[in-house]
Amino acid sequence: MRILFFGDYSNLHACLAAELRKRGHDVTVISDGGRYMDTQRDILLDRNPGKMGAIKYLYNVLNIVPQLKGYDIVQLINPHFLHLRPGKIRYFFNLLKKNNRSVFLTLAGNDYYFVKTCLEGKTFRFSEFEVGGKPTEFELKTGHAAAWTGPGMKDFCDYIYDNIDGAMSVLPEYDMAARPLLGDRLAFTNIPIDISNLHTSPLEISGKIKLFIGMRQGMEIQKGTARMLDICLRLQREMPDKCEVTCVRNLPLKEYLARMRDSHIVIDQLYSYSPGTNAFQAMALGRVAATGAQPEYYRYINEPDRGAIIPLSPIKTDKEWEEILRGLILNPTPLPSLAAEGRRIVETHNAVALVADRFESHWNRFLQ
Repeated sequence: MRILFFGDYSNLHACLAAELRKRGHDVTVISDGGRYMDTQRDILLDRNPGKMGAIKYLYNVLNIVPQLKGYDIVQLINPHFLHLRPGKIRYFFNLLKKNNRSVFLTLAGNDYYFVKTCLEGKTFRFSEFEVGGKPTEFELKTGHAAAWTGPGMKDFCDYIYDNIDGAMSVLPEYDMAARPLLGDRLAFTNIPIDISNLHTSPLEISGKIKLFIGMRQGMEIQKGTARMLDICLRLQREMPDKCEVTCVRNLPLKEYLARMRDSHIVIDQLYSYSPGTNAFQAMALGRVAATGAQPEYYRYINEPDRGAIIPLSPIKTDKEWEEILRGLILNPTPLPSLAAEGRRIVETHNAVALVADRFESHWNRFLQ
């Protein structure tokens, strides 16, 4: 098949593309390379700040999209797969649909229905927008949720959902929000991880316990990493002989993974229901992940809650998380078994070959 992945988040589509090429498919990836992450792509499409950046970006889109013809599959990373206003995105979506055999959607990141579900407080107990019925610090500072649910956003999202051939949800929370709308056009796939390039090694406990936090510039409040960093730094000041904290920002992916490997506990998102790519990569490397791991996540992957992941959430206070991490620093004996179980979970549910099978199966179901 000829397959086009349009857009990418955290190497998700690039990882799938590499696996599908091994299977003989003709695959093209268009993305911004995750900007500083420098992920693999065949066509670079990025937008620089400012008016001139916007003009150049639109010029590039006008040149690229009309040439994208004859693909069996076009897989969009999000309804907002271009950095343009919904009306313009809709125009280019129609071109892709007209010139190709099918269009599918990866449910990753925000869209109208996901944010609306977060705000309703019925499906999720917390989100980056709201905790306990109250807006988060991130929402108070940015009004981000209001932008996603503002005028025209519902109509645009409805149009995309109505006109795709099918969709794939890569996390349970995206599935939970979209399933009532997409029904059996939606398949849950999980996030793909190329475990062949992430060799695990036993977690050795000697000397200080190393806490690792990777930050994306500008998203520290949104992801909760700023709060977790403060907690970790307090513990380092309290017990400098027992733990040390490494915080990195905006590194290329290869360098980032190399730095992550030299740690015991990788601190990830506070507001997520499930592990994301960063946490799965840590688990694949044989490191303990502290990230989203709510009961819904374990139910979706049909695993008993084995406690392999330190289940971060904003429901607990900073003091409670400080106490939990302090306990692991002072008694790190459980860490190697947690790390081994984390690797098993990734091998069982996230290996790119398994996830690619799920994508292929869903594509073929509708193409036939």
